[in-house]
Amino acid sequence: MNRAVDTFSAAVGHLESLHLRHDADVGVILVQVDQLARINNSAGTAAGDAVLEEIGRRLENFAGDEFGRGSHVDRLDGPRFLIVPAAALSLGALRAQERALHVALAEPMVGDPNGRLAIRIAAAQIVREESVAEQLRTASDQLARPASARDGAMVKAALERDEVVIFYQPQYDVATGEMTGVEALLRWQHPELGLLGAGALVTAARAARMECELTEQAHRVAMAEMAKWPKPLSKLRVSLNITAADLGDPDFADRFAAMAKSARVDPDRLTLELTEQAMLSDPASAAEQLAQIRALGSAIAIDDFGTGYSSLSLLARLPIDYLKIDSGFTRTIDGSDRDRIVVRAIVDLARALGLLVVAEGIENEAQLVRLGELGVATWQGFLKSGPVPWDQLLALME
Repeated sequence: MNRAVDTFSAAVGHLESLHLRHDADVGVILVQVDQLARINNSAGTAAGDAVLEEIGRRLENFAGDEFGRGSHVDRLDGPRFLIVPAAALSLGALRAQERALHVALAEPMVGDPNGRLAIRIAAAQIVREESVAEQLRTASDQLARPASARDGAMVKAALERDEVVIFYQPQYDVATGEMTGVEALLRWQHPELGLLGAGALVTAARAARMECELTEQAHRVAMAEMAKWPKPLSKLRVSLNITAADLGDPDFADRFAAMAKSARVDPDRLTLELTEQAMLSDPASAAEQLAQIRALGSAIAIDDFGTGYSSLSLLARLPIDYLKIDSGFTRTIDGSDRDRIVVRAIVDLARALGLLVVAEGIENEAQLVRLGELGVATWQGFLKSGPVPWDQLLALME
Protein backbone atom coordinates (compact mmCIF):
# COMPACT_ATOMS: atom_id res chain seq x y z
CA MET A 1 0.00 0.00 0.00
CA ASN A 2 1.60 3.28 -1.07
CA ARG A 3 1.96 6.26 1.25
CA ALA A 4 -0.04 9.35 0.35
CA VAL A 5 1.64 11.09 -2.55
CA ASP A 6 1.65 14.87 -2.80
CA THR A 7 1.51 14.99 -6.60
CA PHE A 8 -1.42 15.28 -8.94
CA SER A 9 0.56 13.54 -11.68
CA ALA A 10 0.99 10.41 -9.53
CA ALA A 11 -2.80 10.14 -9.17
CA VAL A 12 -3.23 10.53 -12.90
CA GLY A 13 -0.65 7.81 -13.47
CA HIS A 14 -2.41 5.38 -11.13
CA LEU A 15 -5.70 5.88 -12.95
CA GLU A 16 -4.19 5.56 -16.41
CA SER A 17 -2.53 2.29 -15.44
CA LEU A 18 -5.85 0.97 -14.10
CA HIS A 19 -7.52 1.85 -17.40
CA LEU A 20 -4.89 -0.11 -19.27
CA ARG A 21 -4.92 -3.06 -16.90
CA HIS A 22 -8.69 -3.53 -16.71
CA ASP A 23 -9.84 -1.90 -19.95
CA ALA A 24 -12.71 -0.38 -17.95
CA ASP A 25 -13.86 2.90 -16.45
CA VAL A 26 -12.60 3.46 -12.91
CA GLY A 27 -14.46 4.69 -9.83
CA VAL A 28 -12.60 6.86 -7.32
CA ILE A 29 -13.38 8.60 -4.04
CA LEU A 30 -12.35 12.18 -3.33
CA VAL A 31 -12.02 13.49 0.21
CA GLN A 32 -11.75 17.16 1.14
CA VAL A 33 -10.92 18.53 4.60
CA ASP A 34 -12.68 21.81 5.37
CA GLN A 35 -11.92 24.40 8.06
CA LEU A 36 -8.29 23.33 8.40
CA ALA A 37 -7.42 27.03 8.63
CA ARG A 38 -8.87 27.08 12.16
CA ILE A 39 -6.23 24.63 13.33
CA ASN A 40 -3.46 26.35 11.39
CA ASN A 41 -4.38 29.71 12.91
CA SER A 42 -4.86 28.52 16.47
CA ALA A 43 -2.18 25.82 16.79
CA GLY A 44 0.17 26.49 13.89
CA THR A 45 0.71 24.91 10.50
CA ALA A 46 2.69 22.04 12.02
CA ALA A 47 -0.47 20.96 13.84
CA GLY A 48 -2.47 21.27 10.62
CA ASP A 49 0.09 19.16 8.75
CA ALA A 50 -0.10 16.52 11.49
CA VAL A 51 -3.87 16.36 11.10
CA LEU A 52 -3.56 15.85 7.35
CA GLU A 53 -0.98 13.11 7.89
CA GLU A 54 -3.36 11.37 10.30
CA ILE A 55 -6.21 11.62 7.80
CA GLY A 56 -3.93 10.19 5.12
CA ARG A 57 -3.10 7.22 7.36
CA ARG A 58 -6.76 6.56 8.07
CA LEU A 59 -7.60 6.74 4.40
CA GLU A 60 -4.82 4.26 3.59
CA ASN A 61 -6.08 1.86 6.25
CA PHE A 62 -9.64 2.19 5.00
CA ALA A 63 -8.65 1.69 1.37
CA GLY A 64 -6.58 -1.37 2.21
CA ASP A 65 -9.35 -2.93 4.29
CA GLU A 66 -12.22 -2.17 1.91
CA PHE A 67 -10.64 -2.15 -1.54
CA GLY A 68 -7.70 -4.50 -1.14
CA ARG A 69 -3.98 -4.54 -1.64
CA GLY A 70 -2.75 -2.29 -4.42
CA SER A 71 -5.20 0.52 -3.67
CA HIS A 72 -3.71 4.02 -3.62
CA VAL A 73 -4.33 7.12 -1.52
CA ASP A 74 -2.95 10.18 -3.29
CA ARG A 75 -2.69 13.65 -1.83
CA LEU A 76 -3.97 16.19 -4.32
CA ASP A 77 -3.81 19.98 -4.00
CA GLY A 78 -4.26 21.39 -0.50
CA PRO A 79 -6.36 19.39 1.99
CA ARG A 80 -7.71 17.04 -0.67
CA PHE A 81 -7.13 13.31 -1.11
CA LEU A 82 -7.95 10.73 -3.74
CA ILE A 83 -8.66 7.03 -3.11
CA VAL A 84 -8.00 4.82 -6.13
CA PRO A 85 -9.19 1.23 -5.48
CA ALA A 86 -7.08 -1.59 -6.86
CA ALA A 87 -10.05 -2.89 -8.89
CA ALA A 88 -12.21 -1.00 -11.38
CA LEU A 89 -15.27 -0.49 -9.15
CA SER A 90 -18.59 1.06 -10.15
CA LEU A 91 -19.80 4.40 -8.90
CA GLY A 92 -22.61 2.73 -6.98
CA ALA A 93 -20.23 0.39 -5.17
CA LEU A 94 -18.12 3.35 -4.01
CA ARG A 95 -21.11 5.43 -2.92
CA ALA A 96 -22.17 2.55 -0.72
CA GLN A 97 -18.87 3.01 1.17
CA GLU A 98 -19.21 6.75 1.76
CA ARG A 99 -21.00 6.45 5.11
CA ALA A 100 -18.42 3.96 6.42
CA LEU A 101 -15.64 6.31 5.35
CA HIS A 102 -17.28 9.19 7.21
CA VAL A 103 -17.30 7.00 10.33
CA ALA A 104 -13.61 6.13 9.89
CA LEU A 105 -12.72 9.83 9.76
CA ALA A 106 -15.07 10.94 12.54
CA GLU A 107 -13.04 9.52 15.44
CA PRO A 108 -11.18 12.25 17.40
CA MET A 109 -7.61 12.81 16.28
CA VAL A 110 -4.59 14.58 17.72
CA GLY A 111 -4.72 18.21 16.65
CA ASP A 112 -8.50 18.15 16.28
CA PRO A 113 -9.87 16.46 19.43
CA ASN A 114 -13.13 18.43 19.31
CA GLY A 115 -14.05 17.51 15.77
CA ARG A 116 -13.78 20.99 14.30
CA LEU A 117 -12.99 19.70 10.85
CA ALA A 118 -15.68 19.05 8.25
CA ILE A 119 -15.04 16.21 5.81
CA ARG A 120 -16.55 16.13 2.33
CA ILE A 121 -16.64 12.83 0.44
CA ALA A 122 -17.74 12.20 -3.13
CA ALA A 123 -17.40 9.30 -5.55
CA ALA A 124 -16.61 9.93 -9.22
CA GLN A 125 -16.29 7.87 -12.37
CA ILE A 126 -13.13 8.33 -14.47
CA VAL A 127 -13.84 7.13 -18.00
CA ARG A 128 -11.30 5.93 -20.55
CA GLU A 129 -12.35 8.12 -23.47
CA GLU A 130 -11.51 11.45 -21.83
CA SER A 131 -8.45 13.07 -20.27
CA VAL A 132 -7.86 11.65 -16.80
CA ALA A 133 -6.32 14.91 -15.60
CA GLU A 134 -9.31 16.97 -16.78
CA GLN A 135 -11.79 14.56 -15.20
CA LEU A 136 -9.94 14.70 -11.89
CA ARG A 137 -9.95 18.50 -11.93
CA THR A 138 -13.68 18.54 -12.70
CA ALA A 139 -14.43 16.06 -9.92
CA SER A 140 -12.34 18.13 -7.50
CA ASP A 141 -14.22 21.29 -8.48
CA GLN A 142 -17.55 19.55 -7.90
CA LEU A 143 -16.38 18.37 -4.49
CA ALA A 144 -15.63 21.98 -3.57
CA ARG A 145 -19.26 22.93 -4.27
CA PRO A 146 -21.57 23.10 -1.24
CA ALA A 147 -22.97 19.73 -0.19
CA SER A 148 -26.49 21.03 -0.81
CA ALA A 149 -25.66 21.52 -4.49
CA ARG A 150 -24.48 17.92 -4.81
CA ASP A 151 -27.54 16.67 -2.94
CA GLY A 152 -29.76 18.76 -5.18
CA ALA A 153 -28.21 17.29 -8.31
CA MET A 154 -28.80 13.77 -6.97
CA VAL A 155 -32.45 14.45 -6.11
CA LYS A 156 -33.07 16.20 -9.43
CA ALA A 157 -31.63 13.24 -11.32
CA ALA A 158 -33.80 10.79 -9.35
CA LEU A 159 -36.91 12.83 -10.14
CA GLU A 160 -36.08 13.24 -13.83
CA ARG A 161 -35.32 9.54 -14.28
CA ASP A 162 -38.51 8.41 -12.48
CA GLU A 163 -36.53 6.56 -9.81
CA VAL A 164 -39.10 7.35 -7.10
CA VAL A 165 -41.32 4.32 -6.53
CA ILE A 166 -44.04 3.65 -3.97
CA PHE A 167 -44.58 0.58 -1.80
CA TYR A 168 -47.73 0.17 0.30
CA GLN A 169 -48.00 -1.17 3.84
CA PRO A 170 -51.45 -2.60 4.58
CA GLN A 171 -53.53 -1.40 7.54
CA TYR A 172 -56.07 -3.69 9.19
CA ASP A 173 -59.12 -3.30 11.40
CA VAL A 174 -58.27 -4.68 14.85
CA ALA A 175 -61.77 -6.06 15.44
CA THR A 176 -62.52 -7.65 12.05
CA GLY A 177 -59.07 -8.24 10.54
CA GLU A 178 -60.21 -6.58 7.30
CA MET A 179 -57.70 -4.54 5.30
CA THR A 180 -59.03 -0.99 5.42
CA GLY A 181 -56.16 1.06 4.04
CA VAL A 182 -52.49 1.32 3.16
CA GLU A 183 -49.64 3.69 3.89
CA ALA A 184 -47.76 4.81 0.77
CA LEU A 185 -44.02 4.68 1.46
CA LEU A 186 -41.34 6.15 -0.80
CA ARG A 187 -38.58 3.94 -2.17
CA TRP A 188 -35.62 4.80 -4.40
CA GLN A 189 -35.02 2.60 -7.44
CA HIS A 190 -31.31 3.36 -7.69
CA PRO A 191 -29.89 2.76 -11.19
CA GLU A 192 -26.89 0.83 -9.83
CA LEU A 193 -27.71 -0.28 -6.28
CA GLY A 194 -31.27 -1.43 -6.93
CA LEU A 195 -34.19 -0.78 -4.63
CA LEU A 196 -33.27 1.40 -1.60
CA GLY A 197 -35.23 2.79 1.31
CA ALA A 198 -36.28 6.40 1.45
CA GLY A 199 -33.58 7.58 3.88
CA ALA A 200 -30.82 8.63 1.51
CA LEU A 201 -33.11 10.43 -0.94
CA VAL A 202 -35.15 12.17 1.78
CA THR A 203 -31.98 13.32 3.56
CA ALA A 204 -30.56 14.71 0.33
CA ALA A 205 -33.84 16.46 -0.49
CA ARG A 206 -33.91 18.05 2.95
CA ALA A 207 -30.33 19.30 2.61
CA ALA A 208 -31.04 20.69 -0.86
CA ARG A 209 -34.40 22.17 0.19
CA MET A 210 -36.18 20.02 -2.35
CA GLU A 211 -38.56 18.27 0.05
CA CYS A 212 -41.63 19.73 -1.65
CA GLU A 213 -40.51 18.47 -5.06
CA LEU A 214 -39.87 14.98 -3.66
CA THR A 215 -43.23 14.90 -1.86
CA GLU A 216 -45.04 16.00 -5.01
CA GLN A 217 -43.39 13.26 -7.06
CA ALA A 218 -44.24 10.60 -4.46
CA HIS A 219 -47.88 11.75 -4.39
CA ARG A 220 -48.05 11.84 -8.18
CA VAL A 221 -46.75 8.26 -8.46
CA ALA A 222 -49.11 6.97 -5.77
CA MET A 223 -52.19 8.65 -7.27
CA ALA A 224 -51.36 7.43 -10.77
CA GLU A 225 -51.23 3.87 -9.42
CA MET A 226 -54.42 4.29 -7.38
CA ALA A 227 -56.27 5.39 -10.50
CA LYS A 228 -55.70 1.99 -12.15
CA TRP A 229 -56.35 -0.25 -9.13
CA PRO A 230 -58.96 -3.01 -9.52
CA LYS A 231 -62.30 -2.62 -7.75
CA PRO A 232 -61.40 -4.48 -4.50
CA LEU A 233 -58.47 -2.10 -3.92
CA SER A 234 -60.52 0.99 -4.75
CA LYS A 235 -62.14 0.79 -1.32
CA LEU A 236 -58.84 1.21 0.52
CA ARG A 237 -57.88 4.51 2.12
CA VAL A 238 -54.35 5.56 1.15
CA SER A 239 -52.12 7.50 3.55
CA LEU A 240 -49.55 9.86 2.01
CA ASN A 241 -46.73 11.44 4.00
CA ILE A 242 -46.05 15.18 4.04
CA THR A 243 -43.37 17.32 5.68
CA ALA A 244 -43.05 20.64 7.47
CA ALA A 245 -41.78 22.12 4.19
CA ASP A 246 -45.01 21.09 2.45
CA LEU A 247 -47.15 22.71 5.13
CA GLY A 248 -45.03 25.86 4.94
CA ASP A 249 -45.81 26.19 1.23
CA PRO A 250 -48.97 28.32 0.86
CA ASP A 251 -49.79 26.64 -2.46
CA PHE A 252 -49.48 23.07 -1.21
CA ALA A 253 -53.19 22.41 -0.63
CA ASP A 254 -54.15 23.82 -4.02
CA ARG A 255 -51.51 21.71 -5.80
CA PHE A 256 -52.63 18.63 -3.89
CA ALA A 257 -56.25 19.21 -4.92
CA ALA A 258 -55.26 19.75 -8.56
CA MET A 259 -53.14 16.58 -8.55
CA ALA A 260 -55.99 14.45 -7.16
CA LYS A 261 -58.38 15.90 -9.73
CA SER A 262 -55.95 15.30 -12.61
CA ALA A 263 -55.37 11.67 -11.48
CA ARG A 264 -59.13 11.18 -11.03
CA VAL A 265 -58.63 10.06 -7.45
CA ASP A 266 -61.40 10.88 -4.98
CA PRO A 267 -59.85 12.95 -2.13
CA ASP A 268 -62.11 11.00 0.26
CA ARG A 269 -59.78 8.03 -0.28
CA LEU A 270 -56.72 9.96 0.89
CA THR A 271 -55.17 10.63 4.29
CA LEU A 272 -52.22 12.96 4.75
CA GLU A 273 -49.77 11.99 7.49
CA LEU A 274 -47.43 14.46 9.20
CA THR A 275 -45.22 14.20 12.25
CA GLU A 276 -45.69 16.15 15.45
CA GLN A 277 -42.61 18.20 14.63
CA ALA A 278 -44.02 19.17 11.23
CA MET A 279 -47.26 20.18 12.90
CA LEU A 280 -45.45 22.39 15.41
CA SER A 281 -42.97 24.06 13.05
CA ASP A 282 -45.51 26.65 11.88
CA PRO A 283 -48.89 26.03 13.56
CA ALA A 284 -50.70 28.88 11.79
CA SER A 285 -49.65 27.74 8.31
CA ALA A 286 -50.28 24.10 9.24
CA ALA A 287 -53.80 24.88 10.41
CA GLU A 288 -54.62 26.77 7.20
CA GLN A 289 -53.23 24.10 4.88
CA LEU A 290 -54.81 21.22 6.80
CA ALA A 291 -58.18 22.96 6.86
CA GLN A 292 -58.08 23.22 3.06
CA ILE A 293 -57.15 19.55 2.79
CA ARG A 294 -60.00 18.56 5.09
CA ALA A 295 -62.41 20.66 3.04
CA LEU A 296 -61.55 18.46 0.05
CA GLY A 297 -62.68 15.41 2.01
CA SER A 298 -59.23 14.02 2.85
CA ALA A 299 -58.32 12.98 6.39
CA ILE A 300 -55.35 14.06 8.51
CA ALA A 301 -53.16 11.79 10.68
CA ILE A 302 -50.38 12.62 13.15
CA ASP A 303 -47.58 10.08 12.62
CA ASP A 304 -45.24 8.69 15.32
CA PHE A 305 -47.39 10.23 18.04
CA GLY A 306 -45.79 10.22 21.47
CA THR A 307 -42.20 10.72 20.31
CA GLY A 308 -42.23 14.49 19.79
CA TYR A 309 -43.18 17.52 21.84
CA SER A 310 -46.83 17.99 21.06
CA SER A 311 -48.88 20.82 22.39
CA LEU A 312 -52.16 19.21 23.46
CA SER A 313 -53.97 22.45 22.74
CA LEU A 314 -52.83 22.19 19.11
CA LEU A 315 -54.32 18.71 18.88
CA ALA A 316 -57.65 20.21 19.87
CA ARG A 317 -57.38 23.14 17.45
CA LEU A 318 -55.96 21.48 14.32
CA PRO A 319 -58.23 19.45 12.00
CA ILE A 320 -56.97 15.95 12.80
CA ASP A 321 -58.68 12.58 12.30
CA TYR A 322 -56.10 9.94 13.35
CA LEU A 323 -53.24 9.52 15.80
CA LYS A 324 -50.62 6.93 14.85
CA ILE A 325 -48.81 5.40 17.81
CA ASP A 326 -45.08 5.04 17.25
CA SER A 327 -43.80 1.47 16.90
CA GLY A 328 -41.44 2.05 19.83
CA PHE A 329 -44.45 1.81 22.17
CA THR A 330 -46.30 -1.01 20.44
CA ARG A 331 -43.22 -3.22 20.08
CA THR A 332 -43.09 -3.80 23.86
CA ILE A 333 -46.76 -3.31 24.66
CA ASP A 334 -47.21 -6.95 25.67
CA GLY A 335 -44.38 -6.79 28.20
CA SER A 336 -43.92 -3.23 29.42
CA ASP A 337 -46.33 -1.69 31.93
CA ARG A 338 -45.05 1.78 31.08
CA ASP A 339 -45.72 1.39 27.34
CA ARG A 340 -49.20 0.00 28.02
CA ILE A 341 -49.93 3.04 30.18
CA VAL A 342 -48.71 5.39 27.44
CA VAL A 343 -50.79 3.64 24.76
CA ARG A 344 -53.89 3.67 26.96
CA ALA A 345 -53.39 7.38 27.64
CA ILE A 346 -53.10 8.07 23.89
CA VAL A 347 -56.26 6.04 23.18
CA ASP A 348 -58.17 7.85 25.93
CA LEU A 349 -56.95 11.23 24.64
CA ALA A 350 -57.98 10.31 21.11
CA ARG A 351 -61.45 9.25 22.22
CA ALA A 352 -61.91 12.50 24.11
CA LEU A 353 -61.00 14.43 20.96
CA GLY A 354 -63.07 12.24 18.64
CA LEU A 355 -60.02 10.74 16.92
CA LEU A 356 -59.18 7.20 15.81
CA VAL A 357 -55.91 5.47 16.70
CA VAL A 358 -53.63 3.53 14.36
CA ALA A 359 -50.82 1.41 15.84
CA GLU A 360 -47.59 0.88 13.90
CA GLY A 361 -44.99 -1.87 14.15
CA ILE A 362 -47.17 -4.84 15.15
CA GLU A 363 -45.06 -7.99 14.92
CA ASN A 364 -46.89 -10.70 16.91
CA GLU A 365 -50.34 -11.83 17.97
CA ALA A 366 -49.80 -10.89 21.63
CA GLN A 367 -49.34 -7.25 20.66
CA LEU A 368 -52.47 -7.35 18.53
CA VAL A 369 -54.55 -8.83 21.36
CA ARG A 370 -53.29 -6.16 23.75
CA LEU A 371 -54.18 -3.41 21.26
CA GLY A 372 -57.73 -4.72 21.04
CA GLU A 373 -58.01 -4.66 24.82
CA LEU A 374 -56.83 -1.04 24.88
CA GLY A 375 -59.28 0.09 22.22
CA VAL A 376 -56.98 0.69 19.26
CA ALA A 377 -58.95 0.69 15.99
CA THR A 378 -56.39 -0.01 13.28
CA TRP A 379 -52.92 -1.53 13.00
CA GLN A 380 -50.08 -2.11 10.54
CA GLY A 381 -46.91 -4.13 10.81
CA PHE A 382 -44.88 -7.15 9.78
CA LEU A 383 -47.25 -9.54 11.58
CA LYS A 384 -49.23 -9.42 8.34
CA SER A 385 -47.05 -7.62 5.81
CA GLY A 386 -44.30 -5.12 5.25
CA PRO A 387 -44.51 -2.56 2.44
CA VAL A 388 -45.19 -4.17 -0.96
CA PRO A 389 -45.86 -3.03 -4.55
CA TRP A 390 -49.53 -2.34 -5.17
CA ASP A 391 -50.04 -5.45 -7.29
CA GLN A 392 -49.34 -7.62 -4.24
CA LEU A 393 -52.09 -6.05 -2.13
CA LEU A 394 -54.93 -8.19 -3.50
CA ALA A 395 -53.32 -11.37 -2.16
CA LEU A 396 -53.04 -9.77 1.29
CA MET A 397 -56.76 -9.03 1.42
CA GLU A 398 -57.61 -12.74 1.48
